[in-house]
Amino acid sequence: MKLNTILTATLALCLSLTANAQLNNPNGLVFDSSGNLWVANSGANQVLELNPTTGAVINTITAGLSSPTRLTFALGELYVTNLGANNVTVYNQKTRSLVRTITSSAISRPLALAVDAYGDVYIGDNSANNVIALNIANGLVETLTQDNSGFPFTAPGALAIRGRNIYAAFGPGSGENAVISYNVGEFLTNDPAEIYVYTSSTNTGPTGIAFDPSGNVYISDFYSDTWVKYSPTGTLLLTVSDGVGQPEGIALDASKNVYVSNSSLNNITVYNSSGALIKTLD
Repeated sequence: MKLNTILTATLALCLSLTANAQLNNPNGLVFDSSGNLWVANSGANQVLELNPTTGAVINTITAGLSSPTRLTFALGELYVTNLGANNVTVYNQKTRSLVRTITSSAISRPLALAVDAYGDVYIGDNSANNVIALNIANGLVETLTQDNSGFPFTAPGALAIRGRNIYAAFGPGSGENAVISYNVGEFLTNDPAEIYVYTSSTNTGPTGIAFDPSGNVYISDFYSDTWVKYSPTGTLLLTVSDGVGQPEGIALDASKNVYVSNSSLNNITVYNSSGALIKTLD
């Protein structure tokens, strides 16, 4: 009986480790409407649906994926950029099945993604130094290389839409490592004017963008191994480096806990609203 107890405990431990030790170069993060956490597990060519409390895998998507980088939910579907295939794959949110693949000769090293309320898809091409907009029929609407002030769209690393605004992250070579907000409609007419700029000289390489209900902006910064919080108008409020290693994504749960994917550490670190590290998912 004692031997059986030991074997059962050992098996339970192995199953627990198998269920949780799965992250391989984790990239983009997003929460769904049920509060589950999704991660682009780039090194394993997967998208994982995780229990955000335990890190246990709920669902795994592999169909059509090739080095997935960023992901977002829109219109009942999950959109994923694939760095290895230069495309975007789209999945039914309920069935997790592949619905379609968005391809275009204009897509080059996609490392940023957003979808608006009409189904227009915005892709930041990291190597082409531009942001393209595709309509719902997959037609190329715009290719933007700078805003109307002349700020270059160099190495875009993340895109996000909140309300009527689109937030775009640009990296080294752009003149400043910054996230800049624009009106979405102005993107579609190739005349984007800067609204607010979120930047810091010591926090560099923005790769992920998230928001809390008050409109504060959270950014993961790859090169400085930090994540930061800005006021809605661009005042730096908080900088956190504890446990951060080349972050590629950031997301907030309903309690305003902050989740950060660390590509060099193969884990996701979780922080409370004050920035204190409370747990690690790996």
